[in-house]
Amino acid sequence: MDNMDSRVNLVDYKPLSLPGSFFMHFISMASLGAFLMLSISALIIQEESLFNDLVPILLIALVVGYLCYSFRIVISRDEDTLIVYRHFIVPQIQFFRREYTVKTLTADEVTYAGGEDVSPTTYTTLYSEKQIVTKYTGQKERLRHVLPELFLPKTESSDVDDTIEQPFWSNVSRDS
Repeated sequence: MDNMDSRVNLVDYKPLSLPGSFFMHFISMASLGAFLMLSISALIIQEESLFNDLVPILLIALVVGYLCYSFRIVISRDEDTLIVYRHFIVPQIQFFRREYTVKTLTADEVTYAGGEDVSPTTYTTLYSEKQIVTKYTGQKERLRHVLPELFLPKTESSDVDDTIEQPFWSNVSRDS
């Protein structure tokens, strides 16, 4: 028996996990920096009373950093549907879940030039028709594994031909 009619989409799309927002990313990096600085200073000083006072502060910085880091935007795909949601702590805690058809999606990448001391920042916005799906800091290239259709060359279809065709039955005189 031949199962040629029942074809399965065997493309494996990898989900994309992005930082939840710049503010959360900043807090997680700041708490990681505070954790590292305080733990290095505790190791250098090696005084027991100071170490006992720093342990709760180190744990709080570590927990805040993890909680802010775990607030993520996840973009996944199921055949012709793109699923965008945010999750917190574990992937089972999902909220703001939205589904979009892949054919309506476009992405724009904008780079804002920095000053003399600041490097340029690139933002990518994913649209479904005219509605903003998500905006993240980073390049459009990160979407390649989830939405390879965005990277295919656009084919221009022309509905109107530039040439005028004359029907074969027309009576055109060749005598001038």
